[in-house]
Amino acid sequence: MYIKQNISKTSMQRSRLSSLLSGLVLCLVLSGCQMATETKAAPIPTPTPTPAISASLQQQGTQELQSLQQWINTMKQYGGQTDTYQQQYNSDQQALQNARTATTYQAALDTTRGHVEDIKMPAIKVEQQSLQQQLQTQAAAWEKDHPHLDTFNNTTYKMGFEYDDQTGIGTWIKDDVSAAKTFADYQQIVENTKMYLNNFKAMTQNAGDKTAYNQPHQADMDLMKTYGKTDGRVLVVSLGEQSMRVYDKGTLIKSFLVTTGQPDKPTPPGSWWVESHQTHITFKSIAPKGDKYWYPDTPINYAMQYHSDGYFVHDSWWRAEYGPNTQFPHQDVSGDTAADVGSHGCVNMSKDDAHWVYDHVQLFTGIIIY
Repeated sequence: MYIKQNISKTSMQRSRLSSLLSGLVLCLVLSGCQMATETKAAPIPTPTPTPAISASLQQQGTQELQSLQQWINTMKQYGGQTDTYQQQYNSDQQALQNARTATTYQAALDTTRGHVEDIKMPAIKVEQQSLQQQLQTQAAAWEKDHPHLDTFNNTTYKMGFEYDDQTGIGTWIKDDVSAAKTFADYQQIVENTKMYLNNFKAMTQNAGDKTAYNQPHQADMDLMKTYGKTDGRVLVVSLGEQSMRVYDKGTLIKSFLVTTGQPDKPTPPGSWWVESHQTHITFKSIAPKGDKYWYPDTPINYAMQYHSDGYFVHDSWWRAEYGPNTQFPHQDVSGDTAADVGSHGCVNMSKDDAHWVYDHVQLFTGIIIY
């Protein structure tokens, strides 16, 4: 009996131990399930929003691409090599189109801007060189086809010398190019050369116009329109005719015969304006005494400067003759040898004519010389 009781107690203890272990296991299982459930329920972090590509930024990209293409077209127009720049354009365009964030778009935009800056100087130089060559070629051809035999000294001169690159405006272009350093310098040379080409074209067209000097000329009208000088007063000087016509709002109001610069000292063609308005002043020669271009101190009654290098419309009281071919050597009836050749680049007029002009212009009045 004793032995049987011990066995029964032991079995009961084992049963209790088994129940405890089962409960512990169940508790652990339930706890693990609860932990897994809690982990899955944790909130998902909100991603940082990606900055959108704004319409303003896209507009900048479009503008820079347009600017790059315009410079490529300019270079191509004037004979420059554009393959590399066109490849850059295509790459930049693709990069901007493929950008999906503001950051990547801005990076692509900065690259395009750099390419625009890189092409500007080469393109403006190509344009400048081409325009300069155009003027040189056209002026040389015109001079060759339009010789002027001066019976006074039996010497042949060339009409249109004011535009060539020997003594004419072409020498100014050469000097400007030699001194040019910045993009703005070349841009100004391009604008000036286009102006000279416009005036050269007007000069050649006007050469075939048989209209009297004291009547309106189509070349005058075209140039006034080109330079936006149809709404005010303007002096128009024809180098070929050696004449000046004064227009007010497109209507001819006065005409004069003049004498302009001699072949070695031509009057510069262009679109200028009255820079100073003076009376009773003295001109002093910049050439040293003994030089063939030296002249004694000369009193001038009416002087209107139209270019800062000392070019004036002024009276030349020592002359008696004005008009066609007086820019070349001749014998003036005044007997004053200083009047036997054209000016040093100024536009000379009789005293009375210069007085009239002085009274009818003011600072910034336009002066077109062609």
